[in-house]
Amino acid sequence: MHGGLLFTLVVLFGHCFSEEASSFRGSRVIRATPANSAQLKFSENLKENNAQDLDFWTHPSHVGASVDIRVCQEAYPDLAKLLKENGIEFTILIPDVQTLIDNENPPLARSERAGFSYNRYNRLQPIEEEMKRLVKQYSNITTLVEEFGTSYEGRKIYAVKISSSPNTGRKVFFINCGIHAREWITPATCMNMIKEILTKYKTDSSVKAMVDKMDWVIMPVLNVDGYEYTFNRNRMWRKTRSPNGGSLCMGTDPNRNWDFKWAGVGSSSNPCSETYHGSRPFSEVEVRNVASYLYRNRRNLIGYMDIHAYSQLWMTPWGYKRAYPKDYAEMKRTSDAAVTALSRLYGTSYDVGPTSIIIYENSGSTVDWAYGVLGVRYAFALELRDKGRYGFMLPAYQIAPTGKETFAAIKAMAKELKLN
Repeated sequence: MHGGLLFTLVVLFGHCFSEEASSFRGSRVIRATPANSAQLKFSENLKENNAQDLDFWTHPSHVGASVDIRVCQEAYPDLAKLLKENGIEFTILIPDVQTLIDNENPPLARSERAGFSYNRYNRLQPIEEEMKRLVKQYSNITTLVEEFGTSYEGRKIYAVKISSSPNTGRKVFFINCGIHAREWITPATCMNMIKEILTKYKTDSSVKAMVDKMDWVIMPVLNVDGYEYTFNRNRMWRKTRSPNGGSLCMGTDPNRNWDFKWAGVGSSSNPCSETYHGSRPFSEVEVRNVASYLYRNRRNLIGYMDIHAYSQLWMTPWGYKRAYPKDYAEMKRTSDAAVTALSRLYGTSYDVGPTSIIIYENSGSTVDWAYGVLGVRYAFALELRDKGRYGFMLPAYQIAPTGKETFAAIKAMAKELKLN
């Protein structure tokens, strides 16, 4: 395993990355592909033993599946040497992370100085203000949901409920974005979805059909603390912002913190890891409050969707094991209709399948909990654009097409859902 060199990497990488990283100049993203079981095992060990230092954007899963890793400039030569010594082929996917960060979000136009724009990535406050504006303007079919309390750092968490027949006990489809802080395209996509539904309900028959069929609850930013942190401190931050006792490393992965098969495969017990599962299930107040809302509404909950980036995937349970859920045939039928509709707009291709099979195994996730505990038959997780060219720094000019194709998929999915 080349223990000496691995130790060198641990020491070196410790000087590369910090929580309050203001610049990623010289950091690059490599795509490594393990070609056999020994190389896969090595990749898994590298991830676990360097959890604090290497930033795995995608995770080792199976032979032949690529792994995207961010590494700082100083450590790249040693990482490259280590991979070559183990026969693992790799390419440089992103030569300089900071260049993409500098170019992903356009400067505010003069007219946008204090407001919200659907063509750029917005901070949390403008998102909240736009949600409230839309609720006020379209008060006949929408309300602001404020039942999610506050985050660890005291920020409110909001969702919008859209219903053409409120208080009638209809089925509900719940969608959240922004559970991983650095996946900026997801809150932008949820906001586009809300706007499209509200502005087109009266004029677009396909929108009217989905709203008249069931209620929709859409939460643009679940991990509000982490999201704000990506704007003011560290663009690459993923987790929550709660402290971990006995560790200097902050935060828990909110998509490993749910109380179903918690602390299993694909999660880490190391508080410095990006996939740290937390000290206990539902240790994170944000996760706990969203789960409580879903549990209270479980009798009417027909569907749940957790939207992520990147990889262009439409995923189902299971995540915790490489297996198909009993409702997979129905899940796949619905998913296939969605990704077909999505591809028609710009030719964007999505793969469909269980999380564990088409991306990697993970435990304590949102969709496994929704399906395994609440029994929600239509439990999905999405990975939006792209497939790695930009990764988490998808340029703002792609916000609109991503939003349009995703909404086309949601409408197609809604049409296929069986409510009984």
